[in-house]
Amino acid sequence: MSTNAPQALDGVRILDFSRIWAGPHCTKLLADMGAEVIKVESARNWDPHRMIVGSGNLPDGERGDDPWNRSGWFNTLHISKYGITCEIRHPSGKAVLEELVSVSDVVVENFRAGLMARRGFDYETLRSLRPDIIVLSMPAFGNTGPWKDFIQYGIGQEQMGGIASMNGYLDEDGPVKSGVNFGDPISGAHAAGAVLSALYRRRRTGRGVFIESSVSVVGEHIIGYQLDGLPPNNRGNRHEAMAPHGAYPCRGEDSWITIAVASDDEWANLCKVMGSPELVVDERFADVLSKLRNQDALDEVIGAWTQGHDAIALTESLQKAGIAATPVMKGEDIFNDPHYQERGLLELVDHPSAGVYFLPGTAWKMSATPGAVRWPAPRLGEHNGYVFGELLGMSSPEIDLLSDEGVTGTEPVT
Repeated sequence: MSTNAPQALDGVRILDFSRIWAGPHCTKLLADMGAEVIKVESARNWDPHRMIVGSGNLPDGERGDDPWNRSGWFNTLHISKYGITCEIRHPSGKAVLEELVSVSDVVVENFRAGLMARRGFDYETLRSLRPDIIVLSMPAFGNTGPWKDFIQYGIGQEQMGGIASMNGYLDEDGPVKSGVNFGDPISGAHAAGAVLSALYRRRRTGRGVFIESSVSVVGEHIIGYQLDGLPPNNRGNRHEAMAPHGAYPCRGEDSWITIAVASDDEWANLCKVMGSPELVVDERFADVLSKLRNQDALDEVIGAWTQGHDAIALTESLQKAGIAATPVMKGEDIFNDPHYQERGLLELVDHPSAGVYFLPGTAWKMSATPGAVRWPAPRLGEHNGYVFGELLGMSSPEIDLLSDEGVTGTEPVT
């Protein structure tokens, strides 16, 4: 953890009002690249991820004296960020935040449409504080349109975006959400790319920009609907153009392997590894269309073969034959896998409240500016002194007065 190597976004300061997942994931990616990200909360209105204190989210399952600082979700999404508390609805807090805007390069928020404007932080006001400011707004359904005032979380975004209509098993009715509400991190990654583009444009032109990045996701299947008028259907693990394509049982409890075949050559190679070359000329599986029409029989044949094999060993054999195969891995498998260990997927973090644990490292590896986990996620209001004192030049009595007025704090106020 931490590095003195130069980073791609050294010198870029981001004021981050966002909450939950999409916005914080965006700013985490930018922090990984060296941006100075200042996470803005208040003692009365902190990030809800701080209080996900259910099973599996707290170290050793213990709440401790300050559970709001021990949340695994929060501490994963906010590594390498500074954290302050500042009550935006208090006149003194608003004034402090205006000063921070004036010395920041980017402002990020993901509230419902119009909320920042009602707090006095609309784009034109932010531009008056810093003319070349870049503002990223990430409301669930955009700042215009009949849904603009809707509030939403991951499950609703998937349903209204059309993704859930394609999830689920082939023999089940009704939409099924994904396991992780993946619209949030995807939107966060897209938003980070938009911020990078805006920073590049500002370097060339000297001008800032307003970015709207709707979190809702509309799947590519709408193109197919326009072409044939048919609604999307649940595919399970199957693919519209590849067969076999699915997850197949292996030896051992709840052990699986995924296999995907995209060409006749790959199919012939799979049949060879299976020791069943006769399947190549089986009329049920003679070509792609035949395999797609007979997927039930195809999956039954492959599943009967895979269940006698170890998933890892079979993956290696199939990969050597040029077949896309991977074991289905659980969290503990990833944690202990030698490939991920060699790649440095996980980095050790020492958090003053949550203790020592591993977190995912940077999402990419760059030769000259490698990116880094520089420090653990902030405790509530941990960097008030640094941000207000060193960045804004406030005196200790002035900082203490903010605390006395209830503008700042390091413990939740309910």
